[in-house]
Amino acid sequence: MRPVRYIILLLLLGYNTLQAQDLTPQQRFEKANTLYQQNKYTEAAGIYQQLINEGYPLEDLYFNAGNAYYKSNRTGQAIYNYEKALQLNPYNESVIHNLDLANQRVQGFTDELPLLFFQKWWQQWEHLHTPNGWAVGSLVLFWLLIGGVLAYLLAARFNNRIVRMGVSVIGVVFVAYLFMAIYTYSSLHSHHTGIVMNSGIKAKAAPDQNGKDLFELNEGMKVQVLDATADYCKVQLADGKTGWIACDEVKRL
Repeated sequence: MRPVRYIILLLLLGYNTLQAQDLTPQQRFEKANTLYQQNKYTEAAGIYQQLINEGYPLEDLYFNAGNAYYKSNRTGQAIYNYEKALQLNPYNESVIHNLDLANQRVQGFTDELPLLFFQKWWQQWEHLHTPNGWAVGSLVLFWLLIGGVLAYLLAARFNNRIVRMGVSVIGVVFVAYLFMAIYTYSSLHSHHTGIVMNSGIKAKAAPDQNGKDLFELNEGMKVQVLDATADYCKVQLADGKTGWIACDEVKRL
């Protein structure tokens, strides 16, 4: 009877595996939410992370992943996911609040300088659309511009001032949208900032393990990546300190 039991067990395991594979991303997301409510934070974080790795960069997904990592005492991963959520929506008060709580766990945390009024204005303008939104707007305006130019050429003998002004306005807006599409896309993929994933890391004066120790970095610190070699990254803290650490210690945003 034992071989029969083993066969039945294998069939059941295979059936459960197929069922898990058949779950839609939304069902897996809801399953992770249920696990989170059951205080199974590590399991929930694992499912959230799988969805992110599979190419679902959604604000709510990053936020929930940050919460699950925070509850699992994985501060670096929590801050990383909160920061990713803020890249998509820098005005989400819930994310900002939870990020502040996570940063309170970071040893030696130094807050970033507050934005000046024109920086806040630029940030609001930058997030008026997503990078895809700016790109789609550029395409729409491009075809409107082509149509306007054709209309102007056809109406040139009538000296149609309204058409000329309309074409000029569309041209200016098109250039603005095209610039923002390129800028927001490059900003999203620049990866010049990152989160330190471990504690007790010694920043060196040079990209060398034997270099002089300058200061210590801890898990969850946000850094700017100024330069990089094959193995080492030159990072800068919010207070202006710079040093070299192994690139593997920083998870780029």
